[in-house]
Amino acid sequence: MHSPRLTNSRLGSFLASRWMLYGPVLLFTALIAGGSWYGYQEYQRRTLAAIEAAKPKALPDPLGQTYSGKIRARNTVLIPAPIDGTLESVDVADGDEVFEGQLLGKIQNTAVEGQKQKTEEDLERAQGKVADLESQLLAARLEASRASADLAMVRSNYESANKAFDKMQRLYREGAAARKTFEKSEADFRKLVEDLKGTQDAARSSEAKVASLQSSVEEAKTRLREATTDLEEADTELLTGTVKAPVSGLLIGHRKNPGEQVTRDIEDLFEIASDLTAMDILTEVPPELAKKLKAGGRVFVQIAEAGEAPLNGTIREISDNQAIVEFTSPSPTIKPGMTAQVRFLN
Repeated sequence: MHSPRLTNSRLGSFLASRWMLYGPVLLFTALIAGGSWYGYQEYQRRTLAAIEAAKPKALPDPLGQTYSGKIRARNTVLIPAPIDGTLESVDVADGDEVFEGQLLGKIQNTAVEGQKQKTEEDLERAQGKVADLESQLLAARLEASRASADLAMVRSNYESANKAFDKMQRLYREGAAARKTFEKSEADFRKLVEDLKGTQDAARSSEAKVASLQSSVEEAKTRLREATTDLEEADTELLTGTVKAPVSGLLIGHRKNPGEQVTRDIEDLFEIASDLTAMDILTEVPPELAKKLKAGGRVFVQIAEAGEAPLNGTIREISDNQAIVEFTSPSPTIKPGMTAQVRFLN
């Protein structure tokens, strides 16, 4: 008989040789089986997930959603550019409160300023001309006054000489006067007649000069009045370039900045909210919600600056997937440009 020791050794060697031969195959087969099982399970999981994803899901009710929008003042006043020119300054910041008559900005118009300078020069020349003509008129009137006095004296002398010469003529015809005496009296009288004529001409010339100067003075004064009016209009136009608030309220914004050109056709150079209680909110809404909403519908308005309690609002208008909600502001701290949350109730 074989000994047990020898038998066990042979069996172990046999088993070991078989394990070395078939062990890796068994191990590889187990790995393949495990991987296949895991792949099958993963396939099943993904298939179920795809089926669930393909199922139609119920969309949330848009009425239960909130929508953001910007607050706007319902009542505003647009302030146009009064003249063409360059916006020289903006004296109030957007969002500031303004009072009626407050300076908002200045517009510089170089053409108007140049015209004003020319008008000032025209006015100065007109004033100088009036002063010069009035001085000449005063001198002419003095001259005319002297000529009138001279004429009165010469006329008086002429009347006396005329009577004396008539008497001399009678005496000469009657032979009561010597020829030489008559001839001397006649020569003196004729000279006086010439003096009278010259004095009359001088007086008429003086009066004509006074009349002419008077007319020139009136024309110069008319031009002076026109130049004064032109200057006043230029000053007024320059003052027109000063833009002031026509009402009290809140400055919402301005269309141009200093240094930019402005024209008279700009109707909203500045915009002021005149009433901070009547407010609007403009918000975008999805098309499916826009179809459900109607003017007059109730709305909750939530504004951080107004506290936690929502405000009541009303749909004023629905257009192009936009809703305009109106509400009454309870506090002046709520200003245009702030953000509000809107929830439509019906």
